[in-house]
Amino acid sequence: MRLVLAVACVVGLIAVTTVQGAGVKVKTDADRSADFSALRSYQWLPTPPYRTQASPLAEDRFLAPEGIDTPFRRAVEQALAAKGLRPVAAGATADCFLVYYAAFGATINANVLGEHYAYITGWGSPQVGGTPTTALRVLEQGTVVLDMLNREQKVAIWRATATGAVDRDQTDQQRLKRLNEAVANMFKQFPPKR
Repeated sequence: MRLVLAVACVVGLIAVTTVQGAGVKVKTDADRSADFSALRSYQWLPTPPYRTQASPLAEDRFLAPEGIDTPFRRAVEQALAAKGLRPVAAGATADCFLVYYAAFGATINANVLGEHYAYITGWGSPQVGGTPTTALRVLEQGTVVLDMLNREQKVAIWRATATGAVDRDQTDQQRLKRLNEAVANMFKQFPPKR
């Protein structure tokens, strides 16, 4: 079931790309005014807790870091390396920050993305202190969202949303393959054109 209710954006400030394959739909949004050519290094921010319908006390191997977190970060790091971005050196300041959100067993209202780190999107509301995202969308379960933030961590300059990237009914090997394909599609047209 696909639930896309509405999308609001400031005309001229957003670049949107959609790629679909192998049951995964990938959509990217970007701030056209951001200078992606200046990005050479990145740093991961801690991932906010996964959105699930399971009790926090329930043991779930699937939600353990080695189940999704480690393979997802590894795939993103390989994609970024192919684009010339490297993890920030110890003691240095990163050019951008990465954070991802995951909906496993529950839907995410896209309006809450960014609230954990109190940022808005670079293509979003021009109003300072406005809502954290530009979208009034519901992201279905199995969705992974990756945000790239400017150095000040106040504005997301790029977002990739992979709907159907994770399927609990698949084997570990099938899930890993699908996740890797989703990440490859996220970065197909990265950096975005200005």
